[in-house]
Amino acid sequence: MSEFFKKLNVIRECRSLHLGLWQCPPFLFVVMGFINILAMVGSYTLVTRFQAEPEVAALIVILVSIVILVLGNFIITGFNKVAEANRMKSEFVSIVSHQLRAPLAIFKWTLDLLKQKGAALGNNPLGSDPSYIEILQENNEKMIQMVNTLLEVSRIESNHLVLNREPTQLLDITRKTVQSFRQYAEASKISLAIEAPETLSMVIGDESRLRMVVQNLLDNAIRYSASGGEVKILIRESNNNIIWQIENHGVSIPPEQQKYIFQKFFRSTTALKYRTEGNGLGLYIVRAIIGELGGTVDFTSEVGKTTFWFILPVIKK
Repeated sequence: MSEFFKKLNVIRECRSLHLGLWQCPPFLFVVMGFINILAMVGSYTLVTRFQAEPEVAALIVILVSIVILVLGNFIITGFNKVAEANRMKSEFVSIVSHQLRAPLAIFKWTLDLLKQKGAALGNNPLGSDPSYIEILQENNEKMIQMVNTLLEVSRIESNHLVLNREPTQLLDITRKTVQSFRQYAEASKISLAIEAPETLSMVIGDESRLRMVVQNLLDNAIRYSASGGEVKILIRESNNNIIWQIENHGVSIPPEQQKYIFQKFFRSTTALKYRTEGNGLGLYIVRAIIGELGGTVDFTSEVGKTTFWFILPVIKK
């Protein structure tokens, strides 16, 4: 109920949009509603009480129409400003992300070269402790992943998410991704398991984007699992669909917050208490990619257990 009354506070909403009252669509809609009500009451009063001439009633209707037309123009201007601000933000994120990719790639290449030369010469260019380079490499990878995430979000928002649609084996992608996460899972004392038949039909998908989907879901499952637990991935085929499912035991999502879970930048209160790291973009990207491929994604969460899954149609033989 408190959320409902917050939405009624149009002045507060206009301030959050950084728009003046006469450029703010919510405020203008309220004003237009009041004018409509006053016009109807006024017209009825004139006609019934004062028995106004039809010409007078028509004049009132014309005047009200003009006022509504002017307000409509203000509303359109307000929407245009909001849309332009959103477009500029998306362009800014895209440009900055592209500009960051080049220096990060050079940084990564230089670190790899230093590590190779240090190994060949039997020493470490950054000192006696080889972990220095490893720390730099790890943080460089994190920065690259963040830039790639921002680029994906920018493409999704601007409807420029272009996918390579080709036959893809989801089981192979899952196995390779799980293998790359094993060291991370072992460090968190989490065991990983895959349950799937040896032969599965292929789906039409973009291999790199589906790998991103699996990585995001697997990373979340490990990140929010209790130490000593298990993350299990189940893949099966049913009714001309591949059903990919991952379940973990640990941090759950509060019922009142579950409707927001696929929104951009959203992180549940339990997730924030358990892990401060994270940007709230992974599931937003997962839903966009799976939806673009003609599939669906959903989840269930109860105390101590959370299960995410997505469904993709198989290639019909």
